[in-house]
Amino acid sequence: MGIEKKDQTKIDIDFTIARKQVSDYAMAFDLMAKITQSGTEKEVIENILQFCNLLFLPEKLFYVSLKEGHPDQIYSPFSMIEDDTTIKNRLSHFVETYAWTESKQGFRIKISYKGNTLGILEVDEIGFTKHKEQYLNLTMSIVDVCGLAIENAKRYQQLKNAENKLRQEKEKLEKAMSEIKTLSGFLPICAQCKKIRDDKGYWNQIEEYIQKHSDAQFSHSMCSECSDELYGKEDWYIEMKNEEKQKK
Repeated sequence: MGIEKKDQTKIDIDFTIARKQVSDYAMAFDLMAKITQSGTEKEVIENILQFCNLLFLPEKLFYVSLKEGHPDQIYSPFSMIEDDTTIKNRLSHFVETYAWTESKQGFRIKISYKGNTLGILEVDEIGFTKHKEQYLNLTMSIVDVCGLAIENAKRYQQLKNAENKLRQEKEKLEKAMSEIKTLSGFLPICAQCKKIRDDKGYWNQIEEYIQKHSDAQFSHSMCSECSDELYGKEDWYIEMKNEEKQKK
């Protein structure tokens, strides 16, 4: 009877462990669906951290994105105990696929996409250290999905940024075009006084019509032919003309 009770206890423990594993993987699949549906890189990373927090109950949890192979931005759902510089220095030479943390109560994993390392996830002081091997394996099973989701979000954001830039340039162009006024077609002009007839039948001074239908502005002066016609007989004008000829 004692042996049977012991065997039953072992079966119960194994069943409990198996049920927990099933539950963990079910939660992982649910959160993975949420991660792949995220729009921005920040949302993807926050959902990955949420997944790790719910599943592992760690005391320390953060993700460090990489830019040109160097630690860049740090994401964490907790208040950081370490400063950013310490974390970046520790992870700047991390090249392994995964490794146990210094406390041996957690792990760090490299998240990549097609050989390009996107960032490093560190989970430390997890709630149930006796399951750390299981937790590591679980995380390793979804790390490719995480890399794909982050890369897709980055590309989506790049497309959105390019789209926004194009829209801004389009708006600038449309505004500039709206401010451009051009004259085209045949303009009815009086052969004698040079007034122009508008589309309502009114005759306008040529400068008034052009200013109204374009961005041109007029500053009045007088050509030499008209000056000669008006002032050609005036002594002061004749004297001025002679001085101009002498200067030439």
